[in-house]
Amino acid sequence: MANIVWKRPNWRSKSEAFLILLHALVIRDIRARYRRSFLGPLWAILQPLILMILFSMLRSIVDIPSDGTPYLIFTYSALVPWTFFSNSVVRCGPSVSSNNALVKKMALSREVFPTAAIVTGLFDMAMSAIVLLVMMLYYDTPINASLLWLLPLVLITTALAWGTGIAVASLATYRNDFLFATPFLMQVWLFATPVMYPLSSVPEKWLALYKLNPGTGLIEAYRAVLVAGQSPDLMLLAQSTAGTVLICAVALPLFRIMSQYFADVL
Repeated sequence: MANIVWKRPNWRSKSEAFLILLHALVIRDIRARYRRSFLGPLWAILQPLILMILFSMLRSIVDIPSDGTPYLIFTYSALVPWTFFSNSVVRCGPSVSSNNALVKKMALSREVFPTAAIVTGLFDMAMSAIVLLVMMLYYDTPINASLLWLLPLVLITTALAWGTGIAVASLATYRNDFLFATPFLMQVWLFATPVMYPLSSVPEKWLALYKLNPGTGLIEAYRAVLVAGQSPDLMLLAQSTAGTVLICAVALPLFRIMSQYFADVL
């Protein structure tokens, strides 16, 4: 009887191929987005800036509290991570269908396409953070050890964007309706998250529901770290982290099941 030789899968080669393709997709997307653009990467800064100005104009009409901090940095410190999250989810939607040639030709983990959209969003977030740093210096906000919280906060936000994004990508690959609905749903999510207003202004009867939103604890944590110079509310952040883990735990199996048929659909 012939000896049966079992070979271990070359996981290292698969990981390297994933990273190489991811790097190529990110570079391609960044170049394509700002090609033939006069302002170039400055467009990444304009979106949160314009929203900050619009919210400030709205505040002159409607009394919106800011917990005793300057409203400009109050909103901008929340808009930087929110814009990254929102734009990343929206870009994940067409990430698979727009790379249909690669999907049909390459036997590689399909997660690379929405992941590239997320990493590209991190580049835009870094650009917006430059303005945020200038505003922190201008308003003399505390710069201390609490800023070390930024790394875990960015990681959790990235995980939330990734989990939500791959769910949208898996559905949008089959039905374009999800592509059209995602920007609208992200706008609804924006107003259901304390970005332009503090959590303290939410009525008590709605507070428990608001805290189920993973974005709530994250936005409050960013404000605590960037504006107040304090550690975030750990209980609230833990709720956001749990919600993020739940979204990823549901979205990843959904994506992997549906990705088996991406090539047939496209």
